[in-house]
Amino acid sequence: MVELWRLTRNRYGRACYDRLQAMGVTATVMTEYVAALSGEPGAADGGSPTVEACDPDRVTPLDAPTDDLVDGETVLAAFDGATPLGYLFYSVDATHHIHPLERDLEFEGAYLRRVYVAPEHRQRGVASALVAAACERARQQDARRATALVARDNVPSRALFEAHGFEAVRDRRYVRVGPFAYRSQPA
Repeated sequence: MVELWRLTRNRYGRACYDRLQAMGVTATVMTEYVAALSGEPGAADGGSPTVEACDPDRVTPLDAPTDDLVDGETVLAAFDGATPLGYLFYSVDATHHIHPLERDLEFEGAYLRRVYVAPEHRQRGVASALVAAACERARQQDARRATALVARDNVPSRALFEAHGFEAVRDRRYVRVGPFAYRSQPA
């Protein structure tokens, strides 16, 4: 049986979602993952790619949505030489507009988002290296926790964050049909 995320996480699923949204219909369930950043830094894996904070222009070959960076947000990218393999955006103590939830959320500590690895470099530890580096940098900036919001159908991202000690703490649900909206998230 085909897993649901494989049906929705492709260009056809995205086109359908965008079309419905244009007609005023949207629905999403996002899981909020949180990890404590206390303790000692993690050991670096010698086989990991080089990860560094970089200018947003360096990840344009990956079509990174750098136009939606917020003030104070950092682009972390994994490189093989000068070639970008993947990226993520992170910030510390910032407010972000969460488009699928149609609202602003304030994050205490680090907020990690937009984890992306080029398809030809997946399953090689690139995303893990990015998440580990973001958590370490946030720890160096005195952040005590890290948060990520992951769409319910994004199974690969959920597994990534869970593998790095993030725990699901709540689901945030949002549905809008024209002018009518329903929001649900436990406190």
